[in-house]
Amino acid sequence: MSGQTHNDLVLEDGVYISDLCRSTFKHFEETYLALRSKEKRVLNVEQIKDLPFPKKGHPDFDLWKIRRHNIFRVLHYLRHKKTAYKILDIGCGNGFFTNMMAQQGHLVTGVDVNITELKQAAAAFPDSTVHWLALDILRESPPSAPYDCITFCTSFQYFKDAELLLNRCQQLLKPGGEIHIIDSPFYAPGQLEQARENSRKHFSENGLEQMNQFYHHHTLDVFKPYHFRYGYRSKSIFKKLLRLKDSPFPWITLSV
Repeated sequence: MSGQTHNDLVLEDGVYISDLCRSTFKHFEETYLALRSKEKRVLNVEQIKDLPFPKKGHPDFDLWKIRRHNIFRVLHYLRHKKTAYKILDIGCGNGFFTNMMAQQGHLVTGVDVNITELKQAAAAFPDSTVHWLALDILRESPPSAPYDCITFCTSFQYFKDAELLLNRCQQLLKPGGEIHIIDSPFYAPGQLEQARENSRKHFSENGLEQMNQFYHHHTLDVFKPYHFRYGYRSKSIFKKLLRLKDSPFPWITLSV
């Protein structure tokens, strides 16, 4: 149904796309996909359907054993809501997590700037009730705003200005709304430079130094102006000592 429009968005292969998003984030999308290709982490539609339980032999099979923990923590939390939530999943990528929330009966919108992955999401979950949007969330509003809940699953680090992003989320939420951030790294101030150096080294080794302008490192201080709590927080040293398999990254909940 390519070519249909909805609030100035053009529908292509199941994804509503804004012209602003298409033009603004073309370089990011190309760079991000090139990095994933170098890392051998580009998934096809059938592999996306398997997530978060990739088949044995998948290069990230062990990684997904860890990633699943926070995903299912949030799903368990949402499952016990008395009514269906309107949810905005920011940085939804290939949409597996977005679709899982929709399967619980929530009204979910998945937004990203990576049009390629969004089209994969629409192809992987053709019967899903999710609305897939490619737009600039900082400058454009989804048609179904406001929301009860906003989620970030492994996506918060792709936003440079955390304060600007969180203020924007407040504008898109209903009074009493929630923000859930899972599986994004946050650092103590003294860890920032080493974390940045690790990222620079990884991008350089893959010949994609330009990725540095798109990947950002935040401290937990960004949440100080807000009422926030941990749904989960790794005790990383303890877990390393005991060789436990759980996410090293937190689940952070903000109430607005």
